Amino acid sequence: LPICRFLNFPYIAAQKTADKTFTANTATLITFNQTDYSNAITNNTSDGFHVEFEGIYNYQFSIQWANTDSQEHDGWCWLRKNGTDVAGTASQFTVPKRHGTVDGHSIGAANFFIQLAADDYVEMWAAVNDVTVSMGYSAAQTVPFAMPAIPSVVATLSFVSSIPA
Repeated sequence: LPICRFLNFPYIAAQKTADKTFTANTATLITFNQTDYSNAITNNTSDGFHVEFEGIYNYQFSIQWANTDSQEHDGWCWLRKNGTDVAGTASQFTVPKRHGTVDGHSIGAANFFIQLAADDYVEMWAAVNDVTVSMGYSAAQTVPFAMPAIPSVVATLSFVSSIPA
């Protein structure tokens, strides 16, 4: 068998299984209450993902935005490394307005490469321009059809490469 079959790279996959609400126009740390998989990266619920090894990592996320208002509103998210904003990682999402009795929803997703040293940490931060916008969690359902839960946010951090010399 080829030796590369047994390589073991650092990774983490985590999710938030609750709604995340906001104060308008206030930067807010996004934390994850459930770690699905991890290897050499830890989920610290007070300051993000901590890596054990230096390298280039790929941070990917997906947000389930929700809006209870009759107007469209915006949400933003970005990364911080060791407490400092990472240039070029902000994203803006327009969340559709409520239609009838159904809240507006949209998915916001992106991925970024980020260079991290051993013991660095990376966080997701977000803000909204109106309190009617949240990151919405939906529990599993059986009616009118069976469907698993919808996390409000999921994120993965995966090792891509060692630091080039």
